[in-house]
Amino acid sequence: MTDFGPIHVVEPRAPHTHTIILLHGRGSTGEEFAEELFESKLSTGKTLQEHLGSWRWVFPSSAELWSTAFEEDMPAWFEAHSLTDPTARQDLQMAGIRDSVRYLTRLLGQEVDRLGGGSGKVVLGGISQGGAIGLWSLLCAGADGAAGRLGGFVGASTWLPFADELERHLGREAQAQQDTIRAADTGEVDSDAFVEEMAGATRGTLREPNASQHGLLSVPVFLGHGTDDAYVDVSLGRRAAVVLGKIGLRVEWREYSGAEQEGHWLKEPEELDDIVRFLESISAV
Repeated sequence: MTDFGPIHVVEPRAPHTHTIILLHGRGSTGEEFAEELFESKLSTGKTLQEHLGSWRWVFPSSAELWSTAFEEDMPAWFEAHSLTDPTARQDLQMAGIRDSVRYLTRLLGQEVDRLGGGSGKVVLGGISQGGAIGLWSLLCAGADGAAGRLGGFVGASTWLPFADELERHLGREAQAQQDTIRAADTGEVDSDAFVEEMAGATRGTLREPNASQHGLLSVPVFLGHGTDDAYVDVSLGRRAAVVLGKIGLRVEWREYSGAEQEGHWLKEPEELDDIVRFLESISAV
């Protein structure tokens, strides 16, 4: 069984109303991500924590996985062999995605229980690889999983692994086709079989007559990305937004330029202001 790292929690400064679970990128930890994030400022000069004082901030840490690209063990939610070609060695990604989605689904359930079952008051999100595994948790946690009834999702500088396969299995055009997608017809036996294993329950629910009432389709999604991101090309983020839209999710897509870390970070203060506006719209529901 995969051993995940410690969970860093920042408790609310006011009576607890909402929780956000934020996932770090490859090579980082929950605590490191939290420290960096809370150093970033809104246009008001406040941090996210200061502005959203009634929110509980949960920063899980991934397991340590062997990286074939860097030839060393490092914190990662799954192995990503290449970002210039996200389809390269997808077989290496499967085990990590499977284990991390299961772990995060359990964590989501715990945080929902902490709020008395109010899943609409829990938000999931992440940056870079953390956003990627967060999207997978959102899409593949199962028709009855807590991730399907979340208040929202926030992703920054991220992408959607197996985007083509997810579009084939969950996209609206796929929903109008036969119930079973034969992997042999696509020539991607392993990847399609994997996506079917992980997202089969979600696909079945989306095809029901009341699909528009399914919790997953009611989850608003915010995705921000730097046009000058040197590590995860903006085209990968755009592709993620398109696929999520084809599944039926409501996606707010924003592009920025000039962020720190060669564009691979939250743009201050514009992106932070947009995220606060998005989260406040969830609080108002």
